[in-house]
Amino acid sequence: MKKLALVLAVIMLFTCAFALPGLAEESTLDRILSQGKIVVGCSLSGMPIGGYDENGQPTGYDVDWAHRLGEVLGVEVEIVDVNGDTRIPALTSGQIDVIIANITGNLTRAQTIDFSIPYLRCGIKMLTQAGSSYTLIEDLNKPEARVAVGRGTTGEELVLKFAPNATITYVDVYTEQLLLLQQGRVDAVFEDSTLIDYAAGNSEGKLVAQDKLYTSDPICLGARKGDIEWVRWLDMFVSWQISSGWQAETYYKWWGTYPSGMQYLW
Repeated sequence: MKKLALVLAVIMLFTCAFALPGLAEESTLDRILSQGKIVVGCSLSGMPIGGYDENGQPTGYDVDWAHRLGEVLGVEVEIVDVNGDTRIPALTSGQIDVIIANITGNLTRAQTIDFSIPYLRCGIKMLTQAGSSYTLIEDLNKPEARVAVGRGTTGEELVLKFAPNATITYVDVYTEQLLLLQQGRVDAVFEDSTLIDYAAGNSEGKLVAQDKLYTSDPICLGARKGDIEWVRWLDMFVSWQISSGWQAETYYKWWGTYPSGMQYLW
């Protein structure tokens, strides 16, 4: 019996060793610090999120986050251009150490990778002319209030729900909404906050992105699944960039307006 117990104990030790390989692996954070380099996947297909400057170098909001991450870690930064199809495979295959590529954290993706707390929140916002008396969607709930929206969009759903009495003009593309507003033919338009904020920031004060965010999608840093030490460090990193005001100032740099308020933990 004693011999059998000894054999079983040895088997259990070997089983545990193979079942928990992560215990013997170097964490992403330790490896980055030891190598002195971090490889960041950024989407460089559209400004101001990410693109290329006149010298062909990566630039944009997410690229600033990548360089800030390297600065805080004290390591070199390598940017790899990724898109919606390649960013998660690039991470899980080890080609990159972290995703900073306008990726929304959701439960489906969280089955494959881990997410930090949000470093940006996108959603539907309301754009008006400067000095407008309309600051909330409920203010538009009267026939004299004119709204331009895309048919079948979240903006349309919001207007029909909260301002059903408004006079609605349907358009095919966002640029048509913007033109109608600039011409004074409508009082408000609704679109994704990154587009709304960018339009307001580049209007020389003629347009205003109203503060309220009517939907909220968390944009997060993405990390390989199961590396809890690295994810926790990224949480703290994001939190401090928000609480220090760096996130808001960086958003203003690219959009010309401040973002909706962000929550932080530390």
